[in-house]
Amino acid sequence: MINSMGQFLDLLESRGDLVRVRRPMEDGHEIFSVLWRLTEMGGGPAVVFEDVPPWDIPVVSNLFGTLDRFALACGFEPGLTIDAYRDLFLEKMDPSTWQAPVEVSDAPCQEVVLKGDEVDLGQLPILRWHPDDGGPYITMPLVIAEDPRWGVNASIYRMMVYNRNQTGMMCNIFQDQGKYLTRARERGLEAMPCAVAIGLDPAVYVAAVTKIPLQASELDFASALRGGNPLEVVKAKTLDLMVPAQSEIVLEGHVSTVETRLEGPYGEWMGYFEEQMMLPVFTVEAVTMRQKPSFLMTIEGPEMGDAEVIRMIPQIASFTRQAKARVSGLKDAWVPPAGRNYMVILSINKYHPGWGKSAIYQAFGIPFVAASANFVIVVDADIDVRDWNQVAWALSTRVDPVHDVIIAPPTGGYVLNPAASQRDLQFGPTQATDVVMGSKIGIDATLKSPAEGRRRPAAKVVRPRVEAYEKVVAQWKEYGFE
Repeated sequence: MINSMGQFLDLLESRGDLVRVRRPMEDGHEIFSVLWRLTEMGGGPAVVFEDVPPWDIPVVSNLFGTLDRFALACGFEPGLTIDAYRDLFLEKMDPSTWQAPVEVSDAPCQEVVLKGDEVDLGQLPILRWHPDDGGPYITMPLVIAEDPRWGVNASIYRMMVYNRNQTGMMCNIFQDQGKYLTRARERGLEAMPCAVAIGLDPAVYVAAVTKIPLQASELDFASALRGGNPLEVVKAKTLDLMVPAQSEIVLEGHVSTVETRLEGPYGEWMGYFEEQMMLPVFTVEAVTMRQKPSFLMTIEGPEMGDAEVIRMIPQIASFTRQAKARVSGLKDAWVPPAGRNYMVILSINKYHPGWGKSAIYQAFGIPFVAASANFVIVVDADIDVRDWNQVAWALSTRVDPVHDVIIAPPTGGYVLNPAASQRDLQFGPTQATDVVMGSKIGIDATLKSPAEGRRRPAAKVVRPRVEAYEKVVAQWKEYGFE
């Protein structure tokens, strides 16, 4: 069983899937460029940058850069397809199989403890990864908070470093931590206790990017990806919070419910630099770490980079789970990775005329769609939603735009949606509590009948007759084919 990031790196090294870069790295942008190049080459190995002057702490990245490494992180067999991993992941999302974390009294993440004036984030290799970023960023933090009603939440949010002990916290109102912060503000708190773990068993990161019910804990869910083995946690040194005991580094502090500060821009996972925002301030009051820690980071932006691979399967699985509960006659659901979560595709068994448009309206109410997706495409059951060529065929041959396209009026959505046309900055930078206004498009790419207003016979798809085709398959070698 993998219990720490170090053990996972050892596994990758034994498989020949890790490279240790020993030459000195010039700056964060050199690291960014190396990782971008690996993405262009199909993912490449995980990387340990061993010499990042002036620090003596190695920088680890590209942990999830390939589908095989994602599979290893989840305890799955490598070499399967995206849809196969989606189905395996769905099985893991059954809360009845999860185990609560186990508390330990002695933890590697607390071998070194720094408090008060000893705290200095400059002691960690937190760099400006791209020259156009607004500052140095922590890009793989596991942010942990607790709410009296909802329990423990663990999520990943970008954190721009302001000074020796303060960062921004990208937790807007569409995200769980944003809801936790709102609840803390409503309870009259000026700051919400918060811990940030860096460098973990990769299964914990996978759990953290998965959309599960608000009242459920990602730390519990991680056990399902660890072969049923519960996560080890230890009580933080200065907070009444539990943190993963095998972390490389833990930051302990509070997120302000009243103070915000200008943050960004930052090269986000949608592939664009997002503008500056006013975000809640996280103040670090203690740093605990291993005697010889490593610092985990990732970059955003590539279509199928490290940060995109880790999100892909959990988000496709989460959307599929939500779609099954909402869309009548659903056969399959998909979030094409190139769409960066802003496009979804559904296939349905069309039981009567008009069902395609009913499915669109049902899909608009799916939480995943309501918050993020700009495009909803509905196709017939004969179309493989994972095959873009088949989807493009359906769009091109089954859609009369004037009849089959639904444009929904602008609604509030995720603040980082790059396609949103109504982002009003006249009162200053976007706030974490803001929403952006954007419309949605639904495309009914199902075959239509005359009952749906078509003044022509229903289209008939070209296919061989089943009996004849099966007979040919059965006697295939008799034709002389291999």
